[in-house]
Amino acid sequence: MIETKIIVVDDEDDLRTLVKGVLEGEGYMVLTCKDTDEGYQRMLKSKPDLAIVDINMPTIGGIEFCRMIRQTPTLKNIPIIMLTVESTETNKVMGLDSGSDDYIVKPFSNRELIARVKALIRRSKRKDKVNKLESDGLVMSLEARTVWLDGEKIQLRPKEFDLLSLFLQKPGIVLNREFILENIFEYNILITTRTIDTHIKNLRNALNPWGRKYIKTIFGVGFKFEPRTENKR
Repeated sequence: MIETKIIVVDDEDDLRTLVKGVLEGEGYMVLTCKDTDEGYQRMLKSKPDLAIVDINMPTIGGIEFCRMIRQTPTLKNIPIIMLTVESTETNKVMGLDSGSDDYIVKPFSNRELIARVKALIRRSKRKDKVNKLESDGLVMSLEARTVWLDGEKIQLRPKEFDLLSLFLQKPGIVLNREFILENIFEYNILITTRTIDTHIKNLRNALNPWGRKYIKTIFGVGFKFEPRTENKR
């Protein structure tokens, strides 16, 4: 059985030890690094299934580190959870804009850490019953988790991929933020309107101009995918 590999990048010795112990207790293989320089090199070599990165780090901070990962072809699809000591909406949005898939505010409980790690890994590896979705030049393989637009491969982060899949499977239906939360995050967390809007913005940008043309904002309600032609399955 292949172990799921997680890398933890944090300059606090006690936190690295804590997270490593908790996740190894759940059966994960855990690598730890004390700074982003070491973390980047280890990620290049080990290709982990998930990275947990502190936002406040010496040399290169967590946000810039996250951007580096997203710009590295062999690493850019690895899910990232950002750790922050502040729960301000600005910090959360900055983390999501930089390419992270989720965030955890310190101090956090072992139960919350495990739940978020399991949910993000599950989303990144999940195989849906529908294997392929198509609409207006866009083709999604849900099993291979690939997206092609007009013959060009599009790289999406795990949460963006799941959002697009949700939209394509419910064409013409307005999806409110509560529905998106339940179906994308899979567990109950406090999330703001701006946070969900950030994920939608990232998806649109990745698919520009396709995303801006077909993924519509229904002000005061939610979002709707309006294809020009009916989805094929």
